Amino acid sequence: MKKIKIWLFLTSIFLSLYSLLFSGALILTLNGIFDEAGNQLKSGNYADILFDGKSVYYILQDGIYTLDGRTKIDIKGAQKVGTNYVVSSSKLYKIENGNALAIDTVPSNLKNIYVKDGYIVGLDKGQIVCYYQGKVVWSMSGSFNDFKVSGNYLAAFGSQTMLFNISNPQYLKFERIYPAYRDYAYFFEYHAFSDGTKIYIYKGASRLSTTFPYRGPLFSDGENLYSGNLMITSDMFQKDLKISVKSLVSFPTTAQSETKETTPTISNAQTKEQEEQKTSQTTSEAQAKPQQEEENVVKPTEAKETPKTPKLFDLIWEVMLNDKISGKPAVKVDELYIPTLKGSIIKISNGKIEWTYRTGFVILGHVTIGNNIYAVSWDDTVYALNDRGTLNWKLKLDSDISQGPAWDGYNLYVVTDNGTVYIIKDDVKSAKITSNYKTSSYPIIPPSISLAGKIFVVDALGNLWRDKSTLGFIGKVKNLPIAYENYYTSQELGFTLIDELGITFSFVPLENSTQIIKGKSIFITVNDVIVDAVLGKEYIYAISSSKKLYVIGRDTKKIVFTDTIPGGKYVSLSNNYLYVFGNEVRCYYVKDNPSGLWNSLYANPLNWNSAVK
Repeated sequence: MKKIKIWLFLTSIFLSLYSLLFSGALILTLNGIFDEAGNQLKSGNYADILFDGKSVYYILQDGIYTLDGRTKIDIKGAQKVGTNYVVSSSKLYKIENGNALAIDTVPSNLKNIYVKDGYIVGLDKGQIVCYYQGKVVWSMSGSFNDFKVSGNYLAAFGSQTMLFNISNPQYLKFERIYPAYRDYAYFFEYHAFSDGTKIYIYKGASRLSTTFPYRGPLFSDGENLYSGNLMITSDMFQKDLKISVKSLVSFPTTAQSETKETTPTISNAQTKEQEEQKTSQTTSEAQAKPQQEEENVVKPTEAKETPKTPKLFDLIWEVMLNDKISGKPAVKVDELYIPTLKGSIIKISNGKIEWTYRTGFVILGHVTIGNNIYAVSWDDTVYALNDRGTLNWKLKLDSDISQGPAWDGYNLYVVTDNGTVYIIKDDVKSAKITSNYKTSSYPIIPPSISLAGKIFVVDALGNLWRDKSTLGFIGKVKNLPIAYENYYTSQELGFTLIDELGITFSFVPLENSTQIIKGKSIFITVNDVIVDAVLGKEYIYAISSSKKLYVIGRDTKKIVFTDTIPGGKYVSLSNNYLYVFGNEVRCYYVKDNPSGLWNSLYANPLNWNSAVK
């Protein structure tokens, strides 16, 4: 017994001294765990290794063990999904300080999971989706076949490789696009990619002339790159190792350790009481199978759920789009329908793309929601989809259609680029044209419909049509709101909204600013050119040509919140959430709802463009 205690004590001292001197990586091979110099620290066939910032663990089928084998975390069939995260039976565990905390449940639809700081990233039918505490935080559309996280970067693989910064995994930041690759790792200040045969090194967007053979999955310890038995240093020196890397964990450098006031500890210290409970075995048996000493078995604990109430203007989720938006999306409660320049209609719900429907050509006009989801395309066609993304019907008209349709609860109204106005009866599964007539070519806004069914159109010259007659010149306006039978014109290139009392809010573009005029008085001047806005009960929400979001108090007349959205173009408000559309779609908690007779560019979040509420 005395010899065993002495051996255990010396082993702990050795491993602790080793950790003090060592900074870099511990490498897992098919035969055991090694240091970078090729010294074997532990022999065996392990599934993977973990590092929680202080201690190293190895994974076996029956549990997770500290490196000295004396503490066992009782999780069977664990799969490593992050530096110190594992998944077992759909439960996500964080391994820390010799314990396991069940912190989340992994959605069954997610594949190829990676966890960073508790955020779960995975593949879902070609999308890359990030969850946190059961809710989608962000998603990325596209036909991705895989992704890889290394350091603070995520590389998404598809027809091209897209690189993102996820140093704060709650917010995805696009970096740049690279050619199509299959593997990735970040080391020192370089991005390493592989096509399966060679390793290509980039510094930023510039590719180095030197290439290296690809001998296995890419790993990084922060300073060096590994591929099979190949190590590449930060000065591009190639070194052949005596071992082949299956997995690794990296330790902070000495400087980092001093900064954080932590020292990597490879083994967990064992208490005197636990040592005294060890059964008598020979020293050689203890050396061969130290884990078979009386183990300290630790059961996982469950994290206490603390429901988080979002704060005002919190970003709830975002979706990256691999397409441009021209027409305004429509929103029904929390379901978003987005038209794209490539001719697709995308449905997003709760931060994730539900489906994509491709039309025959580009879509420039807005989407409208009535009996169906309506979109018009430059292939001369009106499309009607159900909420599952299935085509219910389509109608061919006489020319391209650049302006979105209007809906008044009874009929669908469409004007083509030839100036032909069509009134269409939608019977959900089928439709028919009930009448049509000709106005002038190239209308500049969608048809606006009065409460009595009068149809207003503005042609390319700025002439206003009511049904088949012209009423005169009103200029190139961005919308034509109607309250009951009264239409309201805006100043050139401007637009107008109408509140619940029938008071107008006119957005008047100046050279580098926008005047918002309430009734006949200046409400506020914004030092930016506003391109879209929506009226809420509490706030006015606006997006500018500089892609900046403004939230303005209706009572205070002050800007209370701003943000910048890449490619920001449209805003919609529904069910306490604000949606901003651009190169990405963002959802903010605003605890507000649309209010007014014509509260959005096209009347309401559904884009009816009619006086019917």
